[in-house]
Amino acid sequence: MEKPAGPPILTVDRRVTLQWLLGAMAASQLGACGEKAGDTSWPEVATINAKGIGTDPNLLEPVVPWPLTLSRTELRTVAALSDIILPASEGAPAPSEVGVPAFIDEWVSAPYPDQHKDRALIIPGLAWLDEQSTKRNGAAFWQAKPEGQKAILDEIAYKDRIKPGLEKPAEFFGRMRALTLGAFYTSREGWKDIGYMGNNPGTGDYAGPPPEAIDHIKRTVEAMGLKFDPKF
Repeated sequence: MEKPAGPPILTVDRRVTLQWLLGAMAASQLGACGEKAGDTSWPEVATINAKGIGTDPNLLEPVVPWPLTLSRTELRTVAALSDIILPASEGAPAPSEVGVPAFIDEWVSAPYPDQHKDRALIIPGLAWLDEQSTKRNGAAFWQAKPEGQKAILDEIAYKDRIKPGLEKPAEFFGRMRALTLGAFYTSREGWKDIGYMGNNPGTGDYAGPPPEAIDHIKRTVEAMGLKFDPKF
């Protein structure tokens, strides 16, 4: 029987993924989303020894000096996993369709301490998924049927169901979930999905916030024991 082809690997301009990475690093939004470190018994991963972008990168003409390191199999595993974490909907494409695997490849290949910490978690985690899937499903994770993939993830996706010995795979899944969501919702497709318009100049006189927003601020301020002054 022919194995499923798996999700396609979208190639994204490295300058685009660098801009995602820089935004994530500057805001520290992805670094703050991971799970608490648990068991550290996984295989060690070599540190990336490559040139970084420096302290004053040119964002108009960005250059990525470090090589990408994920193998094609690893990229396919990332694509399959990210599409399960955040399935496509009627109004939004799957993460693999907007370049999230390319972003994660850029992230774990970057020569910085925070990224190496994630690399040391994600590379063994991807190998663990393939190992488990080969044992249970007779195929690599990205080639397995959806029910076989989800059966593995069900054991590591919920904090109250983690069995002893699966703490590290659960930490890996939590980090991948954070990176997937962070990457998707900093893409244009992610912005569209949540209705974020970005910075758009307004024209004409500023009408001020709508009554609903003022009422929300009033209730929030008064809940803090403060006096609300609408003229402030």
